[in-house]
Amino acid sequence: MSSTQDFVRFFSHRTPSLRSLLVCCVVCSFLFVSCNEPAEEKPIHAGSETRSVPFPVPTELASRKIDTRRADISNDGFEDALVTIYPKDSLGARIGFETLRIYEYDSAKAQFQQAFEGKYYYGTMLDLRDLDRDGTNELCIRTDGGGNSAVASIGMTVLKKRAGKYTVAAGFDVGNPDFITLPDSTLALLAYDEYYPEYLAPNEVVSVPDSLVVFAASPERAQELRSRYFADAAAKAQTRYKERQTSLQGNRNTQNLFEVYSSALVTVRLLAKGNDAQALNNFIAKERPYWRAMLPKPLHNALDDVFRSHP
Repeated sequence: MSSTQDFVRFFSHRTPSLRSLLVCCVVCSFLFVSCNEPAEEKPIHAGSETRSVPFPVPTELASRKIDTRRADISNDGFEDALVTIYPKDSLGARIGFETLRIYEYDSAKAQFQQAFEGKYYYGTMLDLRDLDRDGTNELCIRTDGGGNSAVASIGMTVLKKRAGKYTVAAGFDVGNPDFITLPDSTLALLAYDEYYPEYLAPNEVVSVPDSLVVFAASPERAQELRSRYFADAAAKAQTRYKERQTSLQGNRNTQNLFEVYSSALVTVRLLAKGNDAQALNNFIAKERPYWRAMLPKPLHNALDDVFRSHP
C-alpha cells in the first residue's frame, strides 16, 4: 500500500537517529493496528494500483452507516466502488452489512453507475480473488447469520461477472465454507455439514465435508476433480475407520465407541458424494452387522438415521 511504500522510502533514505527510530516505531505501530482491523473495515486494493476517481456517496445513503471500498472490478484501469450498507438497528449493524452495491466507473461518461445490488445476512468480509485463473477477479462475500456453530452460521457467496452481469458462481448460506487447493493447484470452495444425533449429548457433533465447488476451466474438468476429491477423502476416511476399530478392540471405552460411530458416518457420507454407488452399498452391507454387535443401541440408531437414504 502507498503508506507502506512511503515508510520504506523514509527508512532507506535517512541515516538512523533516535528521532527517526521513534518515528519508525510510531509508523510500525500504526501499520500493525491497521492489519488487525476487521476485514470489512479495510479497502480491498490500494489506490496506487489503478486510477482513482472520488466516489460521490448517493444521497439516499447519506444517513445510513456504510463502508466504501475501492477496487478495479471491471478491469478497465479505474477503481470501482463497493458500498456495504449496514442495518438500521444497532445490533444488526454490529454483526455485519445487509446490502452490497457495486458502482462501476464509466470512464467514457466520467461517472459511476450502479451495476449490482445484493442482500446478505449478515456480510462480514469481502475479498477479490481470481479463482478460476481466467485473469478476472471474483468477489467473495462471507456471511454470518448466527447459529449454534460455525457450520450452522457462516456462509459464502462468490460473484462472477459474465457478459456484463454479476452472477452467483457459488453460494452457501451455511456450511462454514473455505477455499482449498486441489492437487493440480485448482481452487475449490468446500462446505461442511454436521450431525447432532438426538441420542447423544449436543457437544458430540460430527462434521463432514459436504459440498465442493471447483473453479476449473470447464464443467467437465470441475466434475472430474470433484469426484476425485470425494473418492480420495472416502479412502482416507475408511483407513481412519479401520484404525478406530482396532482401538475399540483394545479398549471398549466411551470415546472409542464414539470414534467408530463418527468415522463410519464420515465414510458413508463421503462415499455417497462419489460416483461409486456400489462401493457405498458394499461398505454398508459389510459393516452393518459389526455396528449392531459392537455399538450401543443409541449409536447404531443414529447411524440408521443416516442410512435411511442409502438402503
